[in-house]
Amino acid sequence: MSAIENSKLLEGSLSATIWRNSQPMFIAIVMLLMYELLESGLIALQSAETLIAFGFTVPITAAMTALAVGTSIRCNNKVVKSSCSQDSCTAKTTSVAVLGSVLILLAFSVVALLFSQSILSLLGNNSWLSNEASSDFPLLAQQQANYINSRYISWVFLGLIWQINAVFRALNATKLASNIMVYWLTFKSSLALALLLPESIFYVEGLFTIALVHLASDGLFALISLYFLHKKINLKWPSLNELLSNFKQTKLAGILVISQQLVTPLSMAVLTMIAASFDHTYVAAFALIFKVEAMLLIIPMVLTTSMPAIIGINYWSGKHERVQQAYRYMFGIIIISQLVVALLLSFSLDFWASTLCPHDSVAIHLKHYLTWVPWGYIAGACAIVYQSTLNAKDKVISASLLAITHRLILLMPLAWIGLNIGKYTLYPAIMVSHLLIVALVWILVRKINTTRNKHVISKDVVEV
Repeated sequence: MSAIENSKLLEGSLSATIWRNSQPMFIAIVMLLMYELLESGLIALQSAETLIAFGFTVPITAAMTALAVGTSIRCNNKVVKSSCSQDSCTAKTTSVAVLGSVLILLAFSVVALLFSQSILSLLGNNSWLSNEASSDFPLLAQQQANYINSRYISWVFLGLIWQINAVFRALNATKLASNIMVYWLTFKSSLALALLLPESIFYVEGLFTIALVHLASDGLFALISLYFLHKKINLKWPSLNELLSNFKQTKLAGILVISQQLVTPLSMAVLTMIAASFDHTYVAAFALIFKVEAMLLIIPMVLTTSMPAIIGINYWSGKHERVQQAYRYMFGIIIISQLVVALLLSFSLDFWASTLCPHDSVAIHLKHYLTWVPWGYIAGACAIVYQSTLNAKDKVISASLLAITHRLILLMPLAWIGLNIGKYTLYPAIMVSHLLIVALVWILVRKINTTRNKHVISKDVVEV
């Protein structure tokens, strides 16, 4: 990042800076989340059984995306630090970081492909298939296997898109990052509609068609992203020694940044396993709910793309008061936006539940979810965005603690209690788990601020 680009994040109105860096990504993130919802909606048009089969794969594909995002955060942090300290090395740092992350994802994809059926079985998929007597189920099981195996193959392409997009944002090229994502998702959505909408002349029924959509669109735009990155910073192919050195220098912080992204997919997987033991209708509902959740968190999702760079650059440049001001703006935006979302949904529950899914047994779950959980996101969203900014400041242990407490220590036990109380009590229980996490956010904010203030005071004493 040039000195001029760097100064745009360090000086001037913070509200204008947040808007300038968030606004270009807003459309891109909206399209990303709308595609996720579109994909589930197109699957729901086929049959309830197909939706359940798809639902069992959702925690797996969420984990794939999470690891792609985790490696992109790693790239973002490395490029931000490089631009603050040794700008001349940014091209080499970026090359090593991106290639290293691609190799990490490649290793994961090979392992996941080898244990594909075991992973599905662990989620309860085989138990569901064995309980069904329909003659269509062997074919559905084969389509499901082909779908998830193809997604493993295209995983590296997805990761490359996310990593390069994070690098663009770290280099303050947010508009370029946004444009690439918009074109990528426009192409992917158009392809999905052409192949999966029943009215289309190109309609091809089945889960495997979705996998082909991902493979074609992700592969194409991974190459396009790589071209624009090379054009911007002139990527330099790293030597084997540089790559090995990069892996040897990978600290606990880097491992935690990637691993903590798996906490949410892990919670989704555990929740799917627990709920499937009660009723397989939950799995079909989760196939939509997990996608709707991301849509309801659109503002926080956008802030996770812009705030880490803003707070990271200011933090590593020593502008701590500006960092605290940025946090005040960030929390204010999140609380107000999620409150508005929860209020609007409370007046249109039936419309959204019936629109998102034509199957009554699934739509009733959506109605209960939309009744309760959006109120919990007022607090839960604060934790999500705050976690992303902690990573930007290398406070990865605190970020990991926040993620684990939020998604595993609070959500899982309360969800289990809710499922045991009643069929739809799960959703108010999830709301409570999101509301409770605000206590840990408050503790971490106070603790980190106190530690910084003590450091500043001791430094002043030494200087005197």
